[in-house]
Amino acid sequence: MFENLLQRYDVPPQETIELFELHQIAHEFRHEQIYREALETYCERYHAMAKQHQQEHAAMQNELDLFALFWKRRTRS
Repeated sequence: MFENLLQRYDVPPQETIELFELHQIAHEFRHEQIYREALETYCERYHAMAKQHQQEHAAMQNELDLFALFWKRRTRS
């Protein structure tokens, strides 16, 4: 029943198969490249933010702890 349909579609030539394989490899490479660039951007932002937080924490260590003073007075009452 389907023999006439199968005869109409021949196996693609080897060049076509290689072309599709090359296209697939290029596609996967591009996605890997995009992923690595996004990861690098994320890591750079993460390290910059961590450095900023460390600087803010160091600055906070030198400030007067008003909250602790408030609680000390409150517990004495």
